[in-house]
Amino acid sequence: MTQQCPHRTLQVEPSAYAHEVGFEWQSPTQRLAATTRSGRVPILSGASIGGSSSGGGRRREGADEPVVTQVAKDLLASFPGPLVLPTDELAWDPGYEPQSFQSWSRDKTRNRPTAARKTLYVAAVPEITEEVGFMREWLRPQSPGAACSYPELKSPDLDDYVAYLGAFYHGFIVKPFPQKLRFVSWDQRDRSGKFQYVGLATEDGNCTRIRARTAPDKVFSKQLNLADVLDAEISMLPKDAYAMALLVDHDLYEDEEDDFCCGRAYGLNRVCVVSTARYHPILDDGAKLDLEHVWPASHCKAFVNGQCAEADVHRGTRAVAVSAKSPMRAAIQAASQIRHDENMSSSSAVAAAYLRTLWFSRLVRTVSHELGHNLYLDHCVYYACMMQSTTGMAEDLRQPPYLCPVCLAKIVHKVVVELQRGDGENTAKKDAYILERYEALAQVCERWKEVGLFVGFQVWLRSRIELVRNERNQNS
Repeated sequence: MTQQCPHRTLQVEPSAYAHEVGFEWQSPTQRLAATTRSGRVPILSGASIGGSSSGGGRRREGADEPVVTQVAKDLLASFPGPLVLPTDELAWDPGYEPQSFQSWSRDKTRNRPTAARKTLYVAAVPEITEEVGFMREWLRPQSPGAACSYPELKSPDLDDYVAYLGAFYHGFIVKPFPQKLRFVSWDQRDRSGKFQYVGLATEDGNCTRIRARTAPDKVFSKQLNLADVLDAEISMLPKDAYAMALLVDHDLYEDEEDDFCCGRAYGLNRVCVVSTARYHPILDDGAKLDLEHVWPASHCKAFVNGQCAEADVHRGTRAVAVSAKSPMRAAIQAASQIRHDENMSSSSAVAAAYLRTLWFSRLVRTVSHELGHNLYLDHCVYYACMMQSTTGMAEDLRQPPYLCPVCLAKIVHKVVVELQRGDGENTAKKDAYILERYEALAQVCERWKEVGLFVGFQVWLRSRIELVRNERNQNS
């Protein structure tokens, strides 16, 4: 058994490297104001701010700066700031423009659900028919870093995606796409010699040409063109769909400059696609991932300092005390009980089940993210958040599965006001929705107890529920 990091101190503010690259974190006042439609600071209660878009007790705007600062600090125990480590997306683009709840709500181009269009569909991985049986070889990693000793795994079940997304986007109807998709042959030839063509067919007779190219980084032999897959998805979007996610097992690319692309959303078209390929645990060894410091342990201060030191940044950041009973600390303690090495040294059946759930945990977070874009959520810069952009698998695994207070405010409004036609000023109804959503997510996480992300997330959710309920009781 390897020595386990104790994660004694948590990093809840951006790293020292963030300062080096010029990332300017939003101030406490800006972060709190970004959760409201008015753009002003809401009720000053950490639990309530994190629990709904506008809180749930006494309303107070224009509060004293020390009170704002304390509430913002308390929130960090549940919602830490973005880490901004070397090679992270925000390190490359530190000036990315924030999307507040106010700017999101005022955007006239975003899609709104209707009584006839309120279903989120998830389409299963297309079948590879015998006429294109050669596509099965495209699924096999070619990288010498791939661990050949890993067991053969079947792609995660569609029912698991539907169950998780039904809780994550609580209030929407989440269903499997009703048609079976198939990859079929395509007779047309590419005269340039750059591409090979296959078809993506639906049961009702539609078929779209999909380009395939040789993968430039050689991790997989061939990749499918992401734009072609999304065009096919647009053509099959059901009339009652608010949005649709399509899963593919093949590696994807977007344009000639890409090595690969794990997923993409066309927000205005209400479709997104996610590839399972790069998330497969068989690639972990080659990617040299630090599996001991994936979320929630990605906020371990010793780990963050080590990452900064590798980039020759040795200046530390100030320590912020985090209670042992806080959601983040509780999540780390729970997730740390799940040991990757112990699961892998178990029987082949146990190891295979563990790896398949691990694979699913990575994928479903990305599917949730891409569907978030279909709900017109932009990349988040306010907190470490499920809607934060990433540059690769290492950063992807450091991001949380939850929505931060700003992004959560948008979903609350989308469901309670636009979907359920509720009163936008009814904070009690919004708080009730938040608790229902948290509870639904906590219950669905119970399905996958063998993976740290779900175990940690469930404990984080239970801790958040307790905080919000205690706050409501104090204000009642």
